[in-house]
Amino acid sequence: MEKQSEYDLVIVGAGVSGAAQLYAAVKYSNIKRILLVEKESGAGLINSSATQNSQTLHEGDIETNYNLEKATAVKHKSGFTRQYLQRMKSHLLGDLYLPGPKMVLAVGEEEIDFLEERHTQFRALFPGLQKLDGSELSHIEPKLSEGRSEIEKIIALYNKDGITVNFGRLASELIADALEYSARQPERVVAVQYDTSVDEIVKTDSGWSVGLGTEVITTSYLSICAGSHSMYFAKKIGLKAVSKTSLLLVAGNFYYTPKYLNTKVYTVQNPKLPFSAVHGDPDILNPETKTRYGPTTRIVVTLERGRMKTFLEYLTTISPFFGSLGAYLRIMLDREFFFYAFKHNVLFLIPGWGNYLFVKEIRKIIPSLAYKDLERARGQGGVRPQIVRTTETNPLNLGEAKLAGEHISFNVTPSPGATTCVYNGLIDVQRITKDIGYSFDTNAVALDFGQVLDVL
Repeated sequence: MEKQSEYDLVIVGAGVSGAAQLYAAVKYSNIKRILLVEKESGAGLINSSATQNSQTLHEGDIETNYNLEKATAVKHKSGFTRQYLQRMKSHLLGDLYLPGPKMVLAVGEEEIDFLEERHTQFRALFPGLQKLDGSELSHIEPKLSEGRSEIEKIIALYNKDGITVNFGRLASELIADALEYSARQPERVVAVQYDTSVDEIVKTDSGWSVGLGTEVITTSYLSICAGSHSMYFAKKIGLKAVSKTSLLLVAGNFYYTPKYLNTKVYTVQNPKLPFSAVHGDPDILNPETKTRYGPTTRIVVTLERGRMKTFLEYLTTISPFFGSLGAYLRIMLDREFFFYAFKHNVLFLIPGWGNYLFVKEIRKIIPSLAYKDLERARGQGGVRPQIVRTTETNPLNLGEAKLAGEHISFNVTPSPGATTCVYNGLIDVQRITKDIGYSFDTNAVALDFGQVLDVL
């Protein structure tokens, strides 16, 4: 078969974002020629890997940084991922995903008052969300009460219907499904190329030219789903939408103890901080033996964790240079942010002392935790790019970052992470088909997922 060099859609990146786009494009559109390229040797090996993220299907019930409006939207969007797992992949229960309970824990009167008010506001949206007091919690998770002072009161909002997900495996499953479906349609060309890096992107009269080493391909539409590298490529082509935008890169560290929890336990987040509060989780890679805790939040200067060669690529994203430095300074001058960053980027890195400080954080969940029980999960914790608007007074922009130009789009940090990947893929492809003159079958989506996709 002659090698294809012209495509209707090229997707760059085989994490869950790019994989979900491929799945949506193959199954629910009539786009004829589709290529997915990935620089790694397989799918979901960077930030989608189970070692690089919290493995959580966020739905808005235990994430205290979500207001009711955002929780409503996230519940709807995450529902597509939940339905894909439970309807299409039920045979992989225990491997691809683990069902299990989840909760957000409040410690002390101020947090308890906050959660009680939240329960009143959110229980109509989440009918299964229960408010449990300390006595009830001691039966569900004894470690939450063991060693806790009698005068320290706790409550939790508890939902028995949580899901832990191996998002790296999910990326592989989405791609496998797309290829299997396309094999029954010989009139279409659907290809996946691993170990393939993008060297150059050039605008053409009819779309985009993409350099892949010694090979050059053309495409009507180009979708970049490459995490932090999406901003790098947007800067490289001079996309106007990012002319006053930079990145703040943070990477989380994780820790292990023996298996002390059966429930995913989140804590109440400081509303003045943009990062997740400490939580303890069943680990999908070691579900019978370990509990994983984290993340800490370390500011890094590489687009990928531990890959120093991406430092120069990171420098490309810092433009305008002085505007970006000014924005970083404004972020650091926030008192709450400064002390949080100092603790996580200085104190937590001191050998021995850092582990001791993190044990104190985890003791909010497990008061009896001993220092000797904690071990660093070496090599774990991916990069989470945060958008920085360099001209704004409060430059740190949290949440979703989708950038677009003419027949091109960039997914930098689809929020809240991998949770909404299936929904995002469906919405993105719906938009792409409108842009390049193909059709998208929303009725088939509704039949497969049991819920209606937003129509653009």
